[in-house]
Amino acid sequence: MKPFAFSELLAHMSLIRQPSAMACSLALPMGAALLSAAWLFLARAQETNEHGLAALLDGSGFVRIPAGEFMMGSRNGKPDEQPVHRVVISKGLEMGKFEVTQAQWEAVMRRAHARVAPGEAAEASAPSHFKGPSLPVENVSWHEVQQFLRMLNARDDRFEYRLPTEAEWEYACRAGSTGDYAGTLDAMAWYESNSGGQTRPVGRKEPNAWGLYDMHGNVWEWVQDWYAHDYGEERPAAGPASGSYKVYRGGGWFSSPADCRSAVRGFNFPIDRYDSVGFRLVRTPK
Repeated sequence: MKPFAFSELLAHMSLIRQPSAMACSLALPMGAALLSAAWLFLARAQETNEHGLAALLDGSGFVRIPAGEFMMGSRNGKPDEQPVHRVVISKGLEMGKFEVTQAQWEAVMRRAHARVAPGEAAEASAPSHFKGPSLPVENVSWHEVQQFLRMLNARDDRFEYRLPTEAEWEYACRAGSTGDYAGTLDAMAWYESNSGGQTRPVGRKEPNAWGLYDMHGNVWEWVQDWYAHDYGEERPAAGPASGSYKVYRGGGWFSSPADCRSAVRGFNFPIDRYDSVGFRLVRTPK
């Protein structure tokens, strides 16, 4: 587990208040150290609750995305973002508020590798380059995500968990917006100018209008669809039936502003792993 600096804890955990100058002057060194340790323990427990497996299974980690329609793509973007076309999302769905965290990945995948040697199991269930329970899981292939989904679905007989389609992802990212971003990029995204060269804990930036965090930046997010070089004149909402590459969306911690746009598309082989690519869940009733 990556050490969590107490200064970062104070800066980011809303339940912790900065002590007053008088309190600091009166505190004994030993008492301050014990208090700091207690705060750190509580903060880590809070992060585990918010971004752990329970938040998936009890539904608290999901938001409701309404049915509707939108214009998918960008007239001023890259060729594979065209033509702009109308897409109908005929049924509402629930989408993860956050990118899947390392705590969630490990909670599911350690069971998948329970019969593997301990060292190998730990490596398989903790694949991320940047370590931390509330950081997004990354360095996972599209196929490995499918294994995660199979394991997660086996634990819940009420809902089916899956990746969003490309159309569902862009619809949810836009949340009714029509521009390049769903808000102000610096307020919503970790990207090349502010990430410090690494992923950041999920949910620390502003959400979009539908309550989704980190749809721009932090890590690219695998989606269900195969990649096509353009949308075609009558692109179905489900995407092409086959292909060589899988799509990911949203930009990552190293991305330029242009590559964090709502319409931008990335793609690669489904067996490939990158420290800038993770994923987000959708769930629907079984």
